[in-house]
Amino acid sequence: MAEECIGIMGGSFNPIHSRHLQIAESALTEAELSRVFLLPSGNPPHKQAGLEPAEDRYEMTRLGAAGKKGLAVSRMELDRQGVIYTVDTLGLLRRQYPYATFDYIIGEDTLLDLPNWRTPDKDFGMCRFLVCRRPGFLTENHSARQDLEARGAQFRYLSLPPVAISSTGIREALANGRHPPELPPQVMEYIRLMGLYGTPASPPNGKELYARLRGSLNEKRLLHSLLVAHTARLLARKHCLDENAAALSGLLHDCAKGLLLSQLQDLCGEYGLMPDEEAGQSEGLLHGPVGAEIAKRDYGVADPLVLSSIACHTTGKVGMTPMDMVLFLADKMEPSRRYPSLETIRSLSETSLHAATRLALLRTLQHVKEKNTTPCPVTRQTADWLAGLESQALERSKPHE
Repeated sequence: MAEECIGIMGGSFNPIHSRHLQIAESALTEAELSRVFLLPSGNPPHKQAGLEPAEDRYEMTRLGAAGKKGLAVSRMELDRQGVIYTVDTLGLLRRQYPYATFDYIIGEDTLLDLPNWRTPDKDFGMCRFLVCRRPGFLTENHSARQDLEARGAQFRYLSLPPVAISSTGIREALANGRHPPELPPQVMEYIRLMGLYGTPASPPNGKELYARLRGSLNEKRLLHSLLVAHTARLLARKHCLDENAAALSGLLHDCAKGLLLSQLQDLCGEYGLMPDEEAGQSEGLLHGPVGAEIAKRDYGVADPLVLSSIACHTTGKVGMTPMDMVLFLADKMEPSRRYPSLETIRSLSETSLHAATRLALLRTLQHVKEKNTTPCPVTRQTADWLAGLESQALERSKPHE
């Protein structure tokens, strides 16, 4: 009896996009698979024009699948030499999982191309095929499918309706300076950092920064950092601020997050930081100011606006700059966040950084109160300062008699 049923989804993933993920998740559910392996190709038999380096495609695929239950990304086709054929991959998988059955996920266009595979009949004996419908193809009653079934191929169609989304179209949009909505935000941010598909590298040294950051943060924190950078970038653009600076602050805002409290305290002494008694006993409060120093000393950040925003991104501070507010809000409302007042904060951030920041601060204070812990005095002071600014602005807007 089979131990498990494993889905296989190969491709160049150049880049991975929402349709890839929808197909994998649909296969996982409809075919009752235990998991789906996404296999970025290393050296495909028919190399595509505009194919980005294998390591970048792997990283984009890994980021795109991050946090999605049942999806895993394999380096199996990346770490092998020479041209890679499906029959070789299936053979390796069968040796690794001898009691598993395999469902290979393909599009209708690939179904019609199966006779041109290197050893299709061997493939038919090692896997079944889950077929995703493609616009312009009607293969369920096609004679080619019947011929393949006569040779032993087994097909099952996924229920997803055909959608005209392609990596080619996404690459063209990126090259023309557009932001394709089909890209997961963390993948879009990675593309910007690396300067892939004709996009200008932003910030200019993002590639080096990302490589270092990936080595210091866990996977969950790295994903969060990319999402914060993406959100900060969009907010900065909305409010006519420096987009590169906002993305940089978002990328590095948690660069000290993985450190223990004792390590943060030691660095406070080394850097000459003097936190108050409460902050000095909290990893959550110390990682901001210590992170600003690490960004300066280890990552070479010199922009005072970026360093300021990193330093106060957990508590806020009286006199916050617009860039401080952009990072503070981006950290609170990046796409993976979920809490009751989130949509109100997001809506306010479109028109007023001050109002959105104040509401986010009040939400933080309420959350702390519900946990029966002591709120940070700086957070309360910042919320009161912003309330005062709003009152002054309201008073100035009143008509004079």
